[in-house]
Amino acid sequence: MNVAERIGRRGAWLALALAVGCSTVFEARESQRALAAKGEDAACDAAPSPVDFRRQSLEGLVAFALTNRPSVVSKTLAVRDARLALKALAAEAPVVSDTPWTAPKLSVSGGHSESSDAVHLDDGDLWRAKGGASAALSLELLVYDFGRYAAQARAQAERVVATELALADEGFSVFRAVAEGYFDFWERRALLAVAQTNAQQYAVHLAQAEARREAGEANRLDVLKARLDLAQAEQAVVAASNRVETTGATLLQALGVDARRGTWQTAFGVETVGPDALRQALAATDEDVGAAFAFARTNAPALRVSRAKLRAASHDVDAAIADLYPSVSATASLSWTDPLWVFRWGLTASQSLFQGFRKTTAIDRAVVSLESAAAAVDEAEQTLSVELETAVANRDNAREALASARASMRRAAENLATVREQFAVGSASRVELSEAIAADSQARGDGITAFYDGQRAEAALLAQAGRWPQYREAVVSADGQEP
Repeated sequence: MNVAERIGRRGAWLALALAVGCSTVFEARESQRALAAKGEDAACDAAPSPVDFRRQSLEGLVAFALTNRPSVVSKTLAVRDARLALKALAAEAPVVSDTPWTAPKLSVSGGHSESSDAVHLDDGDLWRAKGGASAALSLELLVYDFGRYAAQARAQAERVVATELALADEGFSVFRAVAEGYFDFWERRALLAVAQTNAQQYAVHLAQAEARREAGEANRLDVLKARLDLAQAEQAVVAASNRVETTGATLLQALGVDARRGTWQTAFGVETVGPDALRQALAATDEDVGAAFAFARTNAPALRVSRAKLRAASHDVDAAIADLYPSVSATASLSWTDPLWVFRWGLTASQSLFQGFRKTTAIDRAVVSLESAAAAVDEAEQTLSVELETAVANRDNAREALASARASMRRAAENLATVREQFAVGSASRVELSEAIAADSQARGDGITAFYDGQRAEAALLAQAGRWPQYREAVVSADGQEP
């Protein structure tokens, strides 16, 4: 290869480097311009499009949240930053490494300087100066660093893995938040329907009491008690309505939707939800704590994050030890000072002898970090074990509570029907009727809560174990049958 070809090839590489640098700067400026408005207190963004979740299943809501939650965006950017940090670290790689092409550090400089001759102060030519142009091209190569870069790269690679697993863990957190918000919201709407039905029953009871008093079959105390029952039932309706408002807002927050895109009324509709139309979304699981924990120990992202951090800490110890060893570098430079050309090259080996125990202390600190990371793994396993035990217990308890509540619902409904018949013919008192209405309302509310407790426990168990859900979307009645 002749000199002209070498110069041409180097020029091509320089042009490519300049093009990459210009592209990077352009993209950075574009990001600044795109995000500048968010930093302004008086920013007024264009109104985003409203959302409509009326026909959306839990699976669809989770998919929506995974692309709209700011926390997911933050975790995604953390992954990108960790990968860029690994890329930046490659600039410190020696020639003897798996990325030798990043080892050269090439720089160019140029300038013009002038200076006067040495003269006496009484010399008439004090301000006469002579000078010339100069330029230099230098190349520096880190030939070998005794494993510093390799250890640092392995540690950073594990941190990349940790951020990727943290992103996966955030996905499970989003699923759990959306699922719990979804079940809370539909539970509260069903309980509101129960409260409204209860108030209607007490209104009918009050009308019957007033009619019987006019007919001389009841006294004033019966009417007053019926009015009190109705007032308390109406207060329960107001409280249930407020709980629907708060859970609706919480669900929208879990989905990553703010008030500019709508409220729960516009997103889900205000149609009346029947107390017997319950939203099932997750298939039932039957594994015990031991099986769940065995799966979670190798699959739960939160636990795998702590293990990746432990591996990174171990590589940090390697890097701290390698920092005790010398480094070998090679340099070459070509300089021109009109009209002279000078070429220099050399090989350098450097070894620090004493720095106030800085490097040995760094090893000790790295070991402490390693031991702390190991303790964090143990803590994560214990936390996961407790969470899984709680989730399995909640799941099993919810199933037992649901079976008991369904039996109570059937008995309470039969009792209310019987008491109404007896009250109509005068063989049951107004107290018995009031208690029967309250018992029926309580039983239906307990059944609804037990059903959604089971769904929430299933969501918690899946999220903690690191198992993506199997959706089983259906609308079931309070007795467990599809309406």
